[in-house]
Amino acid sequence: MVWEHRHVQAGPGETWLAARLAAPGTSWAYAEAAVVALDLDGEARQHLILAGGGEPVEYCRVLGRLPGGAHTVRLWIDRSLSAPSATFVELHAIRTGTVPGNHEAAAAWRHAPILHYRPGKERPESVTTDTPLLLFYRPVSVGDGPGRGRRASAPAAAAHARRGIEYHAVFSHEDAGTDLTGLLAKWGHTTDIEWVYRVLWDESGVTVREEFQGPGHHTMPFRGARALGGHPVLQVSGRHGMVTDRVRCPFRAALAPAWRQPEDEPREAVMHAFPWTWRVSAQEVVRQAALEPMPNPATPAPADPRAYVFLHWKREPSGRVPLEAAVKIGGAWYTSAWGRADLAFAGDDAEATAIKIPAASRASPTAVAVRALAAPAGPSGVRLVRAFVLDETYRPGPALAAGGAAQLRLAGAWVPVWPPGASAVP
Repeated sequence: MVWEHRHVQAGPGETWLAARLAAPGTSWAYAEAAVVALDLDGEARQHLILAGGGEPVEYCRVLGRLPGGAHTVRLWIDRSLSAPSATFVELHAIRTGTVPGNHEAAAAWRHAPILHYRPGKERPESVTTDTPLLLFYRPVSVGDGPGRGRRASAPAAAAHARRGIEYHAVFSHEDAGTDLTGLLAKWGHTTDIEWVYRVLWDESGVTVREEFQGPGHHTMPFRGARALGGHPVLQVSGRHGMVTDRVRCPFRAALAPAWRQPEDEPREAVMHAFPWTWRVSAQEVVRQAALEPMPNPATPAPADPRAYVFLHWKREPSGRVPLEAAVKIGGAWYTSAWGRADLAFAGDDAEATAIKIPAASRASPTAVAVRALAAPAGPSGVRLVRAFVLDETYRPGPALAAGGAAQLRLAGAWVPVWPPGASAVP
């Protein structure tokens, strides 16, 4: 069966598709997914891996820069890539639209990278594990030399800083790299979130640098191919979310840059905007990882993701000191790193953590505190954005705590954060 959708646009622009799809009988908990092929006007094919399983999920894709006029989108089940349980797919809704050149987000859409799935022996490994789920972006400012980008609102990295856009991909998990204990304590999620591509331009808007995050977290110059009207083409490389500009797998996804990271939110908030990603990631973790049968907060051994309080923070731009968080529940304090500096959340983008709590305790925190595990070079500020737990279906619940801030000046000293004005510390 082939679905057809006719798209008509008034003039040239970046075109997108959002298809709400479900594959009853499949579940990412069992490494099962339907794979839907999509082509535009009989070519420009890409594939949608329906990691959401039987739940209707809106999958958003870039179709490329198209001229005005009528275009035809076709979708069908690719049975050579789909799980045997994927006998049919439900199409609940389909939308298409165009981002014109004068739109405020036009640059973000124009430069969004295309990701080729991680190759396997007979079909892409991404159809069962570590699959790309989302693409988001943020403005950055970097100096003339190589290195990681800074948020555009931060002081320029050098006198001749370039402005640009940095794209981050969210993968369902990671099959190598940081272990599950580290992911939860140091990053506050079970997905793998990696920057994959960055483009920079000068004051006149001319592109002066393109780069990607290659194997070993090395920043590499982009010299690859382009497709869909000029989008850079990247290949997922290895088992930890890195990419290369040399393509080895013919199957690809042009993920839509569906979310711009707000200045007052950590990058993990993208999963709050798309809560189904929490469930998909948890399903992969539960089937792949050795988890404690009964969560024990006294040990760092990983447990079911529903046994954690997740905390999102925002640091001051200069705050890179390693941090440990604590929550008070039922009169007892529980911490994110067990006092271990190697499990502290520190460095670029380290603004989330998770704290294991007793299995029988679903009570809300009555206090939140934080401390630096190394002496800050100067006052280091941090603000609590939200604390929450996952419900029985692995979706984030409402905020249990939010607001409150702290200035950290000493190593090892706990500072109360929430509720505002509280004095309780571990």
